Parts: sequence; structure tokens; C-alpha cells
Amino acid sequence: MSSPALRTPDHRTASAGMAQHAPAAARPGSSRESSSGPSRGSILTSLRNLVLPPRPDPARSRRIAEVRLVISAVVVLAVFSAIATRVVMLSTNGDKAFSGNGVSVASLPRGQIFDRNGRLLATNLPITVLHADPSEIMNAPEAARLLAPMLERHDEASLTRLLSKKTRYVELDRKLTPARHAAILNLGIPGIHFRKSVLRTYPSGNLAAHILGHVDPDNKGLAGMEKSMDAILASGKDVTLALDGGVQAIVARELAAQIDTFEAIGGAGMVLDIRSGEIIAMVSLPDFNPNHYAKAIDDARFNRATVGLYEMGSTFKILNTAIALETGATDVNRRYEVAKPLRIGGFPIRDYKTYKWPLSVPEILVLSSNIGSAQMAAEIGGPTQKAYLERLGLFDRMPVELPERARPLVPAQWQKTEIATVSYGHGMSVSLLHLASAVSAATGDGLWVEPTLLRRDPADQPVRARVFSPDTTQAVRSMMRLVVAHPKGTGKLANAAGYMVGGKTGTTEKIRPEGGYYKERNKNITSFAATFPVHDPRYVIVVMVDEPKPQEFSYGRATGGWVAAPAVRRIVENAAPLLGIHPVDEKAPEIRRKLRLDFRIGNEEARLASF
Repeated sequence: MSSPALRTPDHRTASAGMAQHAPAAARPGSSRESSSGPSRGSILTSLRNLVLPPRPDPARSRRIAEVRLVISAVVVLAVFSAIATRVVMLSTNGDKAFSGNGVSVASLPRGQIFDRNGRLLATNLPITVLHADPSEIMNAPEAARLLAPMLERHDEASLTRLLSKKTRYVELDRKLTPARHAAILNLGIPGIHFRKSVLRTYPSGNLAAHILGHVDPDNKGLAGMEKSMDAILASGKDVTLALDGGVQAIVARELAAQIDTFEAIGGAGMVLDIRSGEIIAMVSLPDFNPNHYAKAIDDARFNRATVGLYEMGSTFKILNTAIALETGATDVNRRYEVAKPLRIGGFPIRDYKTYKWPLSVPEILVLSSNIGSAQMAAEIGGPTQKAYLERLGLFDRMPVELPERARPLVPAQWQKTEIATVSYGHGMSVSLLHLASAVSAATGDGLWVEPTLLRRDPADQPVRARVFSPDTTQAVRSMMRLVVAHPKGTGKLANAAGYMVGGKTGTTEKIRPEGGYYKERNKNITSFAATFPVHDPRYVIVVMVDEPKPQEFSYGRATGGWVAAPAVRRIVENAAPLLGIHPVDEKAPEIRRKLRLDFRIGNEEARLASF
């Protein structure tokens, strides 16, 4: 009986000790505590963890913070970008240019174009553009009915089609007057909008149209200087041209007069500064008004001065003579037999008029002998002739600031026939600008100067290349003076009293599209190339008239001397004062000393019809 009593206390003591080392869930009383509710200890533990949570892992916390920071930054940036965009849209008040698909793009006012004297040639005018968002139009036929009476460009049917398109932008009209703007606004049609824009405009109308070119509705240059200088103009910078608007107008007027008088289909004229290479005037007729470019016919858009290629006829004898003298192939006293046609390559070379005595080099130029020119060219030789023409820029496009430029048409081979025909301006087609630039080198100071349509600063150094010596150019100018001043000269009608004009006539048949030449008398190109003042050369003038018709007063002739030479005379008489050139006493010793006027020309009476 005593044994059980002694074992009982020991058993409780052992159980309690074991309970102190067992997990709470394994304790004997734990199941009862769970079923009856949380113990006081567990409640205190939960409260302590709530107030003072256990310390998290530092690396994990850093990653969470970085992610939250990046997300916050992106959200903030997006919000501020949206706010900034809206502010810009509101601040511009819709005063933006629209691209063709209706996307609004900000732009600077396009730069203006001026002539050398500050005359405004191209500028911008503010306009109001009417456009629509078809997705906002609730009733397209009704909107079209209301708008049609106010829009000249559209009728009700076309407006209905436009306003029903699946797009967000259609342009309806430009250049709205304030009255039409107000009237359309009062209609209150949803989806009809207005925006401010600018219109490229040309205050002088047709003046220098081929040089200025034109722009598209988004004011992007499409032709002329508007295209070649588009990046500069689009950046808001102005452009100053070498052109003198006054001289340009004179050339256009006098050229047009000869075209009308001789019932020609067109023509071109140019004034080039020999020293600087600046193009003072460049005219192509017919021309167009760049304010209404869409109405211009194709022939009017064609630039006869830089794109048109023509065989320039006897004006090339200026170059042939200069090359022959420069290379030593001949001299001014050398004479050539020209009484009979010269047969080369199976066909004869003839002169317009037969000369029965041997012609000197000055006579060949003054009397315009093809036979004499061909003989001189043969002595020059093909390789030398070709090399000089290349140095004069006659094998490549002119390096001038117009996109509309043509490459000359040169012979595929350079044999005896080509050497001969090129000497008097056949078999090789160039533009009027090519001719002017080459004549400038042959009659100025002997330097070929890169031509330009931009005003050159006196300090600028354009590309220059020595081609002829001063002695050569003086001799050539002296002969050219006799072409105009001598009674037998073919260019007498170019003589402007006191202004010392020297020049050379040119007449050649036009080339047929299928090859060969037109034989009709009214299918010619007539031209005249002049230098003035010839004793102190400053400017070259070239004039070309396309397909002039013979007239009764010209004795049935339509040659360079009758058609182009008179235009040059009137250009000089009217433009010289603008260019600062004053008349001189042609017989003054200081004038005569600068020229060689002792060349003997001919031994028979001149005939007016031989021009």
C-alpha cells in the first residue's frame, strides 16, 4: 500500500519536467486550450507583433523600394508629359501647320526671298484654312448643302463625298475671307473647324518665276530656289538672290517684244556678271505666275534658260576663235580660202554667203564663215578642242543653285566631222547658261567663274579657272566689237550708242525628235551673245528666240541678226543705267587704246539681208 503512494509524486514531477521541454502543441493541456480559446500568452504575442513587427530581410526590402520608386517615377513622368502636351496645344490655339494626313506639326515661318537690291520676291501671308473632321459630322448631306453656296471649289455632291470619308481630316478651302469665315462659323456645323496658316506668295507675279519655283500646300519647296534652298528657307532664314528685279523685268519685256514681233513660240535671255559670276537676270518665256502654278501649261513651266538644250550656231565661233588664238593654232593675220564649200566626212560645209577672197581670222568671225571656222578647228585638233570646251563647263550640268538643269548633248565620238561642226555651233547642244558662262571666260579676263543665282559677298572666293590669256580675250572682244560696229558686221542691230557692245549672231536649224534637222524656214533657233562694255568687260548678255517667223520688214529673214540682236540693244540701253554703266565717247583715245580696231574687214558692200 505504501508503494503506490510513493510513486505518485515522482510521476507528476517527471511529467511536469517533460512538459517544460515539449513544444506547446504537444503539451498535455494544449488541445483543451485550442478548443476553449486563445491563451493569454498568445494574445500578448500577437499584440507585440502587431505593434513591433519582426525585422524584415534588408535585401528584399531594398528591392521592393527600388521597384516602387521606378513605378512612381514613370507615373509622375507620364502625368507631367500629358499636362505639358495639353498646355502646348492650348497655348498655340491650333495655330499650326498640318501635314497631308492631318497631323499637326509646328513650324517656323518660311524665310523670304529678296533680289540683290532688297526687292521682295517671295513671302508669306496669313490665311484661314477651313477643314473638317468627318467623324464628327452628324449629317454629311445636310452639312454639304449648307456649305456649298460658300465654297467655290466644291459643289454639294463633292462636299458630301468629302464629309463622308473615313478619316479625321479633310481640307475644304483655303484663303477664307473674314466675311466667309464668319458666315461659315455662324452655321454652327459640328465637325467644321478653322485653323490659322500661311500662304506662300510672290508679290511680283511672273517676275523670275522659273528661278523662284513654287511650294506645295505644306510650304515645302517643289521647284526652283524654293526647292534647292528649302532647308534654309524652312528654318526661317531669308535668301538674297543675285538677280536685279529691274534688269529682270527689262530682259523679259524686250524678249517678249521680239517673240511677238516674229511670232515665235518662246525664248530665253540672261545677263551674267563677268567678274563675280552672278546671274543678274534669267528669263524664260512663256512663263507663269507662281501664285497660280496649277494653272500653268507645261510649256510655260519649262525653263528654256537652264533645261532647254540647243545648238547655238555661230555664237560658238567666239569660243572657236579664242581657242585657236590661245593655242597658237592660228593668229589674227592668218587667212583661209573659203570661196568653195569644204567637204568633210562626205558632206559639204557652206557659208551663208560666198566670199571670194581669203578671209582673215577677224573676218571669219565678223562675216561668220563656217568654212573658215572649220579650217581653224582642224588646226586646233580634236583633243585640244574637246579639252577647252570641257574647261569651259560645256560637258556637265552648270553648278548653279537650281534643281532644273540639263546636261549638254555632246558628240559620241570626236572625229573630223564633229571637230568641224562644233566649231560653228552644230552637233553639240547646250543651255543658254552654258553659253553665257563660256562666253564670259572668252571675252572677260580669261577666267571661267562658277555662276550663281545667290548674291555673292565681295569677300567671297568663287571657283575660278584660267582658260584664256588677256591678249586672247582682248583680240576676241575687238573682233566682236566689229561684228556690231562695222558696216559688214552681222550684228549691227545690237549697237547701243555709247555703250560699246560687242557680240556674235547665231542661227541654226532645230533638231527633229526622230533625228536630223527641220528644213522649214520657221524651225530655227536664233541667238545673240554680247559683251559690254567691250573695252572694259563687265556683263555678258545672251538672247535666244525659238522658231521666229520671217517678216516683211526683215526682208523675209528670221536670223539672229534680225531677231535676237535688237533685243540685246534695247536691254543694254535700258539696263545699263541700273547697272551703273555710263555711255562713253566711242572715239576717245583712252577707249580705242583698249581695243584692236585696225582689223580690215571685207572688200565689198554689206547687205542687210545677210544678218
